[in-house]
Amino acid sequence: MEPTLGEKILLAFQYNDSVWHNVFLTIIYALAGLFALLMLNALIRSIARPRDIRDAGPAHKPGRVFAAWIGSAFGLLAFPVGLFLVLTIALGSSDSARIASGTLAYEQNGVPASVVIVDKFIANSSERGITSGTSKAYVYSIDADTGAPLWKTNIGRAYAPTLLGQTDGRIAAFDGKHLVVLNKSDGSEAADAKKLQASNPELQGKLPEEAARYRWDAKNGRVVVQGLDGQLYGIDPNTLKGSLLTGVKLTDYFGSGDASAEPRALGRIGLIRSGADDGRYRLFLTEDEAARVKDGTIGAEDASAASGAAADPRKKLYGASLLKGGKLAADDLKPVLDDVFLNGGFLSDPDLDGSTSSDPYVMSEFPDFAKVEKEPKMPDLPESLDWPSRMTVAEYERYSAEEDRRMDAYYAARDKYDQEIEAYRERDTKYGDTARALERFGGLPDATPFRFTDGGSGHEIFLIAHDSVVSNSPSLLLSAVDLQAGKVLWTADTRLQSLSSYDRAGDKLSLVGSDSSGNSYLMTVSLKDGAVAGYDFRYDRSLKF
Repeated sequence: MEPTLGEKILLAFQYNDSVWHNVFLTIIYALAGLFALLMLNALIRSIARPRDIRDAGPAHKPGRVFAAWIGSAFGLLAFPVGLFLVLTIALGSSDSARIASGTLAYEQNGVPASVVIVDKFIANSSERGITSGTSKAYVYSIDADTGAPLWKTNIGRAYAPTLLGQTDGRIAAFDGKHLVVLNKSDGSEAADAKKLQASNPELQGKLPEEAARYRWDAKNGRVVVQGLDGQLYGIDPNTLKGSLLTGVKLTDYFGSGDASAEPRALGRIGLIRSGADDGRYRLFLTEDEAARVKDGTIGAEDASAASGAAADPRKKLYGASLLKGGKLAADDLKPVLDDVFLNGGFLSDPDLDGSTSSDPYVMSEFPDFAKVEKEPKMPDLPESLDWPSRMTVAEYERYSAEEDRRMDAYYAARDKYDQEIEAYRERDTKYGDTARALERFGGLPDATPFRFTDGGSGHEIFLIAHDSVVSNSPSLLLSAVDLQAGKVLWTADTRLQSLSSYDRAGDKLSLVGSDSSGNSYLMTVSLKDGAVAGYDFRYDRSLKF
């Protein structure tokens, strides 16, 4: 996605976030404007001035005057413009833009938008291999349909800025040192920490300067702050009112019980349930893996030794009943789709946590073997006979024979039990090995697959994430699949080599990722047809593919 040399030259003549660039460009535009005015004046004079019969020389033709001024302008402006282009392109290659946190997606007046915080480094000079410059953070709102910026707000030189959350009309963010509230309509600042403390006496001197002390309470639409006094405070971005929170515990928002503090696992899921509670699963397998799953040897110790299994990125989506009734072999394993996906997997949903939801597609652990098959019960020792204190020889022999018979029966039952328990434990081991091997295909524990409902068919549509090519830096492809119809609806090339976060706004999926150079991009994919648009924050340009 790096612009061509021609595109860089065109971009150089646009104002950007670099102060020296904008000053230099203004000087060039001023010089060009001055030359244009002087040339226009000369042209008007050459056309309007009547020819004196005493003039012996040739007449002043407007075309010659125009050419002379153009030549003069080119000669005088060539050096400053050339120097400007060289500096802009050279230093621009050292610029960088990194999206500092996740995205917030919403619709504003019917327009789907994605909000991100971008940490920019703008190079000012480079000497002896050392580049110096300035860092600034900006909050962008990008039109998900066109990839064009709706608004852009400079929040200064921020360290680790973070988007906290949103209400219907406002956005709460942490600029690296203070809380800031922005209006969704135009990005203007509704309040900062100073204003919030001035209008809320309870917050005076209580707002910390660490991002770890701030949480977003989505249920109540407020920012929760652990104040400098250790107490919890709530701030409503809509009313800009803050107050002490009562009846809540610190662990509700901070600590091990806080779900918002834990980053959600994002990426590709290789194994999910069918969603019908029928004991069937959907999983991505190579050809070799599929053969091992089908014959029940996927859990064998040498399963990973197959030369093609570890390196083969070509995967198909299969459906099967796995470990049903403790059976290792999946006789009903069949492809769901004919398409091959390079390192394919279901895209996980960033908003649903499978560990706390009852989503029918979330892959949980296979049941323990003891729940599938009962463990053989060890036979009990026979009870000893109640021998009389006095007996005849015949009675003694009869009692003794009965004791021997009971013990012989016990030892026979014990021998049978030993054989059964050994076979049971062997089946248990194989079952456990197979279960662990299958669970490894899942990739992300407790992850929920991302899906949406197709307006036409009413079917659930899943997104499959896969690589474009087999290389060290493939771009991410997304394919929308209808599992009920067994077909791929569309495939979109996101042009991203790594994916850090994504969110949904209406019928658009906004993805934040980077290219091989580490620069961040925001890409939006239409869930209707897979059309891709985006924004390049390094060069401040919209991308349309």
